[in-house]
Amino acid sequence: MRQPIPEVHSSDGDFRVEQFLARHGGAGAAAEREEQDQDGTRGWSEIYAADGYALRCEWTRIGAKTEFHFLEVPPR
Repeated sequence: MRQPIPEVHSSDGDFRVEQFLARHGGAGAAAEREEQDQDGTRGWSEIYAADGYALRCEWTRIGAKTEFHFLEVPPR
């Protein structure tokens, strides 16, 4: 059974999103995207800003612990 994709529950996740959107002109028109592996132990999600940048959150679940890594991806 596939595990649900974890929401970004890092201590500063909401702050990161707010600051990212403020730096890059607000939310973009593209819908958020997310993906995970078959067993639900790793995956990623992206939100898009108006200037084409993406904030990517890569996550790994180990037992009850989930680790998050945030990246700002420039427009292609």
